[in-house]
Amino acid sequence: MIFSRHSFFLLLLSVLVFPLFAYKLIWLSTSRETTGYMYFLGHGNLGSVFGISTYPVIRFGLGKDTILFNGNVNINLKTDEAVSVRYQKNDPSDAKINVFECIWGDTFAYCLAPFLFLLVIYFHPDLLPKKARIEIGRRPFIRILPGNKK
Repeated sequence: MIFSRHSFFLLLLSVLVFPLFAYKLIWLSTSRETTGYMYFLGHGNLGSVFGISTYPVIRFGLGKDTILFNGNVNINLKTDEAVSVRYQKNDPSDAKINVFECIWGDTFAYCLAPFLFLLVIYFHPDLLPKKARIEIGRRPFIRILPGNKK
């Protein structure tokens, strides 16, 4: 199968990034929403370079159980402040505060590295010529074909 340079990079980007977004969409569709409360402020050590970080520890009730989980770093909440929480029925400890940054932040962070890597390869003139075509499926599995010269 032969692809244009643009089609090849769109395919590669979708293969690297789509599973991360699909996982998060499935997680969201199977999650449940409840109300949690900021229990206390936890402290972690991100290393000597970054110093000490703080994060909210959130608690919410599930039947007769109380579930605690760590929220994201740098979210300003006060003790006993109510927050919306999303969790999985079969794994309630996999809970997240129901705001965009907490739900999607890790997904965007994981997608950033492959995206930047592909962007550098795409725009670097010596790695892949502008008019090149890419053949997939023969030996070698990926082969760069020269573009049409006019």
